[in-house]
Amino acid sequence: MNILEKTIKFLTKNGIEAIVLDSSKDVLAYLDSNIKDSSVVGVGDSMTLESLGIYEYLRNRNLVFLDKYDTKLSKPEKKDIYLRNFNADYFLSSANAISSDGKIYNLDGNGSRVAPIIYGPKQVLIICGTNKIVSNDDEAISRIKKIAAPLDAIRLGKHTPCTVKGECVDCKSADKICNYLSVIQGQFDEIRIKVIFIRQALGY
Repeated sequence: MNILEKTIKFLTKNGIEAIVLDSSKDVLAYLDSNIKDSSVVGVGDSMTLESLGIYEYLRNRNLVFLDKYDTKLSKPEKKDIYLRNFNADYFLSSANAISSDGKIYNLDGNGSRVAPIIYGPKQVLIICGTNKIVSNDDEAISRIKKIAAPLDAIRLGKHTPCTVKGECVDCKSADKICNYLSVIQGQFDEIRIKVIFIRQALGY
């Protein structure tokens, strides 16, 4: 049993359905088949979703897309989108790491991504490359601190030690994006969160 098969086995044991797709085309076909027209769809920040073309795909579907990336949004309007995500039909995001014992890890700056993953939207789709799979809890946290968080801080133009050092130093910077750590090790509603793996290295 390889690590992907093991991860799917333990996600299933934890009440989280997982499927495997091969390409961005397969992901978009899956979304076509599973997200009905006129659905309300929210998203979390994700380089994976961006690289797969999912944000642009949603803009071109007959949907109510809660597009947090609309440059015309004021700060209050953007906050309103974050709150509306809780009542969405679908919320799409990725994960910083998924351990082979079936746990989903995410670290967030303001909580607007991890909160609706945990509670609110009717359906949550966690879309990630197989590069996010790690062996255990320690490797998950290490992946976040040495890869995901520093690279995201650089992307966001933050002035934090990790952007220079290349790894988390548990700073107290005002620009810190490492505030809300979530570990999903099961779910109350077994059909709500689904994990979609793509056989590619995607995001960070």
